[in-house]
Order: sequence, then C-alpha cells, then structure tokens
Amino acid sequence: MVMKRLRIITIGLIFASVLSLSAQAQKTGVELYNEMGQSGFVKSEGQARINWLPDNMGYMETEKSTDGFTTFYRVNPANGRRSELFSDRSKQALISSYNSSTGKTVAGLPFSTFNFVMDNQAIFFTADSTDFVFDLESNTLRTLFKPVVERAPYTDELMRSMQNSQLWNGTYSNDYTKFAYVKGYDLYVVDTQTREEKRVTHDGSEEQMNGQPSWVYPEEFGQREAYWFSPDNSKIAYLQYNETDVYQYPIIHELTFETGLELERYPKAGEDNPTVNLFIVDLNSGAIDQVPTNSNTDTYIVRPIWRNNGSELTFRRLNRQQNHIELLAYTLSSKSVRTILDETEEAYINLHDNFIQLDDNNTFIWTSEVSGYNHIYHYNFDGTLINQLTSGENPVGSIVNVDQKNKKVYFTAFENMGLDSHFYVVDMNGRNLKKLTSNAGRHSISMNEAAEFYIDMYSSFDEAPSATLYRTNGRLVRDLMTSDITNVETNNLQKPEILTFKAADGVTDLTALVYKPVDFDETKSYPVLLPLYGGPEGQDVNNTYKNADGFQRLAQLGFIVVRANYRGSGNRGKAFATMHYRKLGSYEIDDYAEAIRQVTKRPYADGSRVGVYGHSYGGYATALLMLRYPDLFHVGVSGAPVTDWRSYDTIYTERFMDTPQNNKEGYDFGSAMAYAENLKGKLLIVHGTTDNNVHPGNSIMLIDALIKKDKIFDVMFYPDNRHGIRGAHGLHYNKIRMHYLVENLKPESADEFLKQNAWSN
Repeated sequence: MVMKRLRIITIGLIFASVLSLSAQAQKTGVELYNEMGQSGFVKSEGQARINWLPDNMGYMETEKSTDGFTTFYRVNPANGRRSELFSDRSKQALISSYNSSTGKTVAGLPFSTFNFVMDNQAIFFTADSTDFVFDLESNTLRTLFKPVVERAPYTDELMRSMQNSQLWNGTYSNDYTKFAYVKGYDLYVVDTQTREEKRVTHDGSEEQMNGQPSWVYPEEFGQREAYWFSPDNSKIAYLQYNETDVYQYPIIHELTFETGLELERYPKAGEDNPTVNLFIVDLNSGAIDQVPTNSNTDTYIVRPIWRNNGSELTFRRLNRQQNHIELLAYTLSSKSVRTILDETEEAYINLHDNFIQLDDNNTFIWTSEVSGYNHIYHYNFDGTLINQLTSGENPVGSIVNVDQKNKKVYFTAFENMGLDSHFYVVDMNGRNLKKLTSNAGRHSISMNEAAEFYIDMYSSFDEAPSATLYRTNGRLVRDLMTSDITNVETNNLQKPEILTFKAADGVTDLTALVYKPVDFDETKSYPVLLPLYGGPEGQDVNNTYKNADGFQRLAQLGFIVVRANYRGSGNRGKAFATMHYRKLGSYEIDDYAEAIRQVTKRPYADGSRVGVYGHSYGGYATALLMLRYPDLFHVGVSGAPVTDWRSYDTIYTERFMDTPQNNKEGYDFGSAMAYAENLKGKLLIVHGTTDNNVHPGNSIMLIDALIKKDKIFDVMFYPDNRHGIRGAHGLHYNKIRMHYLVENLKPESADEFLKQNAWSN
C-alpha cells in the first residue's frame, strides 16, 4: 500500500509539472510582453554596488531602526565582518552638539546620508534643510549658513541633472568656511559662520554671465561647473560666458494663459559661439586677474583645474574644428600661461576627464587617442613624456584607479570589435600588463581607494548579471550578487541570434542581434522592427545579457527585432569611429539598411512589413531610413529628430561635420528635407514643444517639406516638454509609439495588444 501511494504521488507530481509547462506554453505573446514589463522579471539576489569608504576602511552598510535613526557600519571586505563606523564618543558628541545648536532632542544620528570631506577628516550632512560639518578629529560640529540660491526662469534642463547642478545649489569652499553662488549674473561669496556676503564680480548681465554656463558647454562638453575654489580657499577661478553675438532661439511656453517667451542663447552650426574668458579673483583683496587665454568665438576654454599645490591653474583650449587641443597652465606667480602639451588629430578630439595629478606634485596621468586608439600616458608637468603605459588595438575605456603606493594603474579596455570590455592592471613604467578578467562580455569595475579589493559587475550574451568581490591579486573573496533567471528559463526565452554581417561597403564586419518570439515558427511570416540610436561612437550592440531586455520583450508581440552596429560606432578605435566624419546620415544609415536587407532575406522575415523607431539621433536616423530607403522601411516613429545639421549646435555638429561653410555637400546630403519626396510608408513625427536641445523647428521644417511634396504623415507634439518627454506625456508617447508600430506592422498579437491597451475613449 505504501509503495502504491508513493507511485500515485509521483504520477501526480509529473502530471502537475506537465500542466505547469502546458500553462506556460499557452501564455500569449501579449501576456509575456506584459509580464516582462513588470519589475523583478529577472530578480537579483544580493547587492551589486557597495559604498566604498576612504582608503582601506572597507565599505559601508546602513541599518534603520524602528525609531527612524540610521546606524552606519564599516564592513571588512575580506570576511564580511562589520563594526560601527562612528565611535560612541563621536556619536554622542555629534548628537549632543546637534541638539544644542538646533534646540532639538534627537536620540540618534540626525542624518541618513553623508559625505566624507576635508581629506576625510570630517563629514558633511544635511538635516532639516540645514548643512553641517562634523570634525572627526576634534568631535566638533559646525552649522553652516547657506543662502537660498535663486533659480532663474527657464533654467530647467539648462544642463543634465539640473537639480544637482552648481548653478542651482552653489559650492562650498574646501574647508567649508565659504559658500559661493550666482545671483543675477554675478558671483557672490558668503562666510558660512558670520553670514557676511561679498559680491565678487560686478559686470554680469544676460549677455555676459559670470560663473553661469551657457547651454552649449554643459550639454556638449559636460562643462557643468563654472567656478572653482583654490586649494587654500583664498581664490576662485571662474569662467565668463559672453553671448552677445549668439543666436537667440525663441521657445514658447503655452500652458499658461499668458504665454511665456524663452529666448535661448543657442549657437547653431557655423554661427557665432559664446566667447569664454577665464578669471581668478582674490577673495581677500577683491583683485581680479584675467587669464590670457586668447579667447574668441572660434576657441573653446574648458576644464579649468587647480594644481594640487595651488601654484597654477590648468585649463584646456580647443580650436573650433576640435582637432587641436592644448593643456595649458596659468602660473600665479608670473601671471603667464605656458603650454604643458598639445595634441592634433586628423578628424576630432574627444574631450576627457582623465587628467589625474599624482601626489609627487610633478607628474600626472593622461589619456589620448593620438595613436589611433585610446591609451594611457604618464607626463611631467613640464610637458615631457615619462612613458606610455598602454598600447595596441584595444582602446582604453576608463581609468579605475591609480595605485600610487604600488605604482600601478588599473583600467578597462575594449576587445572583440568593441563588444567586450575587460579589466587590466599595468605598472607605472608601462610593464607587466595583466588582464584580470577572463570571461567574454562586459566587466564594469568598482575598486576601493587603497586598490586592495574590487567588484566585477559582469554579464554577457550567455551569462546573467552578477557581481563578485576579488582581491587585486585576483583571488576570489565572495559572490555579492547573482541573478535569478527562473522566469527566463520557465518562459523559454533564448538569447538573440548573434549575426556578423558585412557593412554596406561589402568589406567591414559588423555585429547585429536578431530577437525572435518564444513561439517562433520558421514557416510563419513576421514583421521586422529596428530600434536604433546611431550617433557617432554610439553602440547599439554590446556583449551583455539580452535574454530579458526591452527588445526581447518587444519580440514577444510577434516581431523579429533587429539591433545593429554600424561604421562610426564606438570602442573600435579612432579610424573606425571617424569613418562617417563630415558625412553624418550616410554610412550609419546605409549599414542599418544593410542589416535589414540581410535579415529580410530569410523567408520568415517579412520584407514588406519593416518598422524603425528612435529618439534624438535615433529620430534622425529613423527619418532618413524612411526617406532614403522607402522601399525597405515601411513604418517609422521619429522622436525629436535633428532634420538638418544646420539646425543643431556648434560644438556637437562641427565636431563631426565641420562647419556648413566648409562642408556644404555633407550638410546637404545629411538633410532629411532633401528626401521628402521619397516618403511612401507611415511616418509619425514626435517632438516636445519646448525642446531646448533639438528644437521643434527641426520637425516643423520636415513637416513643411513633406507637405510641399503632398505626403501624408502623422505628427504628435507634447506641450511644454523638453528633449526628454516625461511624466504623463512620456507614458502617452510610449503608448502612441507602440500603437503606431503594432497597428501598421500587424504582428500576430496585434488585435490582442490593441484591445488590452485601448485608448480611454
């Protein structure tokens, strides 16, 4: 009887498993699409990113008690043991001082986050909108006075992450005794203890801004800050942006009854740039020295950085063509500028932040692409090259750490046509190069300051994301994070097909991915969809986990989804990146078309139902594919497209296209309007009405050209939205894009999808 009972149970379990598998097999594409859109489809177990503490202190963990106070722990990476970060004496001193200065009676630390400051001898925190500095040596607390910083109208999205910008938040001196900020168009400094305010500059205006960047510098150079305290806090270096001759683009804000007019200073390709000058003000005397930068509208002044010893202010000067850069130094004692090094490239120079001053105060680490690949160099501050640390055809990605004690540099570099990145170490003399990672894929590294431990965050086409802690000698410490891919396996989601194809030139090898639905049947016919970006040195395909990404999700609706790299994509060296120099809208567009040609040769890929979509540069590429290859692409959603490079800004456009005056043929060829008469398919153009990056005028010009050619197309403008369409408008944008693609490409799940995602009316 017992044996029979066990047998019945076993059969029952098998039957239940079959039912479970059957249920999974019966899941529709729309059901799987919806399920994959929910968070936690691929679950992570553990923690991939940790908060390293300074030097060799380990990393930090926190716990919040039931009464709302946070306890901070330092964790020993070697064994995972932890102890409280702050001593009892420091904690009690901090709490007591805080209560005394604020009149409160808190029983725990009054903050949940903080930063180490002042060479890690103090911490900075904010509590109840007030800033404090606590000295860890003397156990003394300082309450910092910080005035309210004005936020001028229409400065939202003047730069990325505007809410964290210097312009909106000001900057403390290195010792936190002073606070600098912009009021109007001038720079002010206030004493954080006495509250005494001092106006530093007096010649600011809407056309000449002191300490406030113009739009184009943060957007295209990443030059977000515009003033810097000297190491001894006695001086401030600041940039002055003179925009007198810069074109003003009108942006209309129409969601109020009294329409708002924003006049954006926006230098369009071939037109006048802001003239940027560099100054140093002595905060004690008020004296201002202008650094002789030889500035004009055809030069760019970027990356002012103080020498660690305060003797010089370094900066970089770039010519308008952006193929010649000089690293310069202004010596305070002689009030003169000297050249440390200069570089010239055939096409353009990529600005970087790999200027690392070493503790000897005489040398620095630098990266450059002058060899044709990005590599690491060690220089004296007099400009002499000490040695080249890396070489070869694997371009350096990022410098992870410079271990000055052991004279080693840790960095990542790209391999395998830029698909993979690996972690390396090399001695400061350029010897003993060692590869620290082995598995093919992308390795992202987080390393402690003392260069004793590192975390390898890794995934590949074949491996789900993981994070592993290692010693720098390569010894495994422990796994920190693994991925639970049960949902991927249960739903039989497979990695996309990896396709190597020839570019449109018939010579160059490129990589594409082909995603298929889980119920793929090669006897059926599927519409093809190409999501893209396509910008210079971008990369649509890399060797990371794709089995459950957004494009895999799209495929479940019944699409063959294609992702492809192109000539001009990144991480394959400078010659490859500059193939479409002065020819934007040519090679990358031809290569996308070639990828689709290759895929639609397959009997299951329906060459009569091909769609494409993208935003920004992807919107531009979408428009051009629809217009230059009208027999190959039938449906497109073009979001915020640049439609003619003469409409875009100087710094980005001229870096890759030269000026319209010098490259009329390239600009004419890359203009979407030139091909308006070719439109045959269904095209939806989408734009935000207050886009201050790619102006709505781009779409309006294309609309006008299409109308003049008697073409039918669709348009959606989102009121008072910038380049990124967000909130309710962003949700609407995503919905209308999916509706447009599904309605017109008609995948097998179209009816079910449209029924489940019907409009409210």
